[in-house]
Amino acid sequence: MTFRRIPLAVVAAIFWIPQVLPSRAQSCADTIRIPYRAQTRDGQSAECAASISDSEAFANAISMSHLIPSAQPENGRVGVMVVVTPAGTVASANASSRNEQWQEEAAALAMTWRFVPFQRKGSAIYTIFHSVIHIVPPEKRPEQHISFPEINNWNSLRITLQRNCLGSCPKYNLTIFGDGRVQYHGYNDRVDYAAKEYRGHVSAEAVRQLVNLFRIADYFSLFDQYVSIASGARTPAFTTSISFDNESKSVVDYGGVFVGMPEVVRTVEDGIDLLAGPKVWQERETRSE
Repeated sequence: MTFRRIPLAVVAAIFWIPQVLPSRAQSCADTIRIPYRAQTRDGQSAECAASISDSEAFANAISMSHLIPSAQPENGRVGVMVVVTPAGTVASANASSRNEQWQEEAAALAMTWRFVPFQRKGSAIYTIFHSVIHIVPPEKRPEQHISFPEINNWNSLRITLQRNCLGSCPKYNLTIFGDGRVQYHGYNDRVDYAAKEYRGHVSAEAVRQLVNLFRIADYFSLFDQYVSIASGARTPAFTTSISFDNESKSVVDYGGVFVGMPEVVRTVEDGIDLLAGPKVWQERETRSE
């Protein structure tokens, strides 16, 4: 049998590679130089931040505005990659846009976002996700300002939220009364607890906090509807309303932020959901099982 002489350099490499690669594989940022080594995205550092979806980020959001008002929206949207610390603050935000001004504004806006800390196995971790910030027209309100009226008879109070959706999101009506009674009626079964009816009760303080959202929104000084013609047929439509004494007001949001609807209207919509939306009933049933 004939043995071929193995070059010394090859022998050295055989012993050198195992010594080096394990330490190189420790770095999550080294994927270009070592593409065949699996990343360790355990969330223990900003470099090894665990990847999450935009929807998961939104679910944990405390404050997460996605809108930049502009008199001349040309591009319309800016992508941004965000790293969140275990404390729920933003460690870094890298925006991408052909418009340098929007790129800077989007990065600055994302840096203000705050979240309930993301957890894995009971510990808070670093996370990373991609999101989109929209460039929208300036906010529009009627020229005549109407102050929010004082409520004399709280028993006459009625607050409603209607969410109409043709896709995979819930479609339901929600009514909250001044005495704390809550009625929920779902119309589709594409999301858990969406196609059911519930009746419940919330505290007087919760009702007052909800009314305060309408007051902060300067709700009676909004247009009755904000409808975007460019919105597709599958765009969800949301309608909020409040009535008490002899006063009443409703606002239709159909792609509203793209035609000047103040972002605070979305705050009102989400506030009603937080108080008595589908997730509230889901959590109550889970606890009762």
